[in-house]
Amino acid sequence: MLRHLTGLTSLGIICCSAFGAPSIQYVESGYLICSLSRDGTTGAGNVVGDASYETFRWTRTGGTQRLGLATYQTIGRAAGTPNVSNNGRRVSASILSSDMQLTQGLWDIDTGWSETMPESPEGGALVDDGYGSAWGLSGNGLVLTGFFWSEDYRAHASAWSAANGVIALGQTAGRSARANAANYDGSVAGGWEENSWGSWMPRAWRNGIKYELNNDDGGVNMVECINSSGSILAGSCRDDSVEFNVATLWRWNGTSYNTDRIGSLGGLANQSTVTFTGISDDGKLGAGMNGYTWDYTEGFVWTPETGMASASAFFALIGVQLPESFYVLDCAAVSADGSTIAATVTDTETYDVFTAIIRLREPCPGDVNNDGMVDDSDFVGFAAAYDVLDCADPTMPGYCSADLNKDAFVDDADFVAFAQAYDQLLCP
Repeated sequence: MLRHLTGLTSLGIICCSAFGAPSIQYVESGYLICSLSRDGTTGAGNVVGDASYETFRWTRTGGTQRLGLATYQTIGRAAGTPNVSNNGRRVSASILSSDMQLTQGLWDIDTGWSETMPESPEGGALVDDGYGSAWGLSGNGLVLTGFFWSEDYRAHASAWSAANGVIALGQTAGRSARANAANYDGSVAGGWEENSWGSWMPRAWRNGIKYELNNDDGGVNMVECINSSGSILAGSCRDDSVEFNVATLWRWNGTSYNTDRIGSLGGLANQSTVTFTGISDDGKLGAGMNGYTWDYTEGFVWTPETGMASASAFFALIGVQLPESFYVLDCAAVSADGSTIAATVTDTETYDVFTAIIRLREPCPGDVNNDGMVDDSDFVGFAAAYDVLDCADPTMPGYCSADLNKDAFVDDADFVAFAQAYDQLLCP
């Protein structure tokens, strides 16, 4: 087991001062979370312990809830990744369709599952028992991203909304593409597109325009996650100087995305991949997977001040000491507010695999601007959101962080909660 110690002296100082009192919570064995709500109190993932790959929703206080419509045990196929909305009320995933095929689905806490296909969009087709699959969900829970199949057996990067149905995002003719993630309102998506010989290249789609982020051949490179504004994309990109794919950020400069190759933990060979799988809204906390080989991985955590560190070392220095037999395979998700990391852990003695929820700080209802205090600046932000009311309104400021009871509205109930937090001033 490798343990990387680069920069850990400064890491310990920064984490202790910035993150407060951390804590850890284990999800039951076989349930792997791959997406977190804005404050990290709700998650979504797949049940792998029984090989069903059924989608589940997890809450900090209620535990796991299986959502049904798993495909693998019925048709022998599974694809995609579950994702959860910022408020935790919606989950996207690939599900079993009403005609027993694999399709995209959106689960709502009040209405349950709905499917995006059938019917297929224009140019779409049923291929290998599937219409397409779900890979991303906008923060507001209204736009689902992924791909649909075409008659020429190509995957077409797509976005679904209730208003527009499934639409193609646009790609080079004769090549496949997929949209893995979306920002808060779904106006920015990220994923990959094939090059002429089939390797995957990182791509973004911003307000209907495709951006080719990199075209160096590294086998598999892509955008995995996006912050709420769409100003920061995160994933993997080829680094020819070291001959493998490194964890990469792309930052919007007003007209295009600048590439920032963050790097790796080391110990990689040609065609190995290191990738971000989570990034906070402010871009100050990222996490992901360092793939030494296809079946040997290690989780990492990154901050601008400290660079990359192995997840186990990072957690230990902020006061979260994992048992000696626990090994972090990856860090699958980061909450948008930067408070929480979902890490995939295996017990090397029992071979159990499960998710560890590492909370860097407690939730702070009322801290609308996420600065650790509930003060006058938060009141201004809350008042602006209160005037808009509906979180689905495109003019809603702050990605609806003022929706304190997470019911998709900023109303009187939220004001009562905000007033209580305002009286306390300091976050816990």
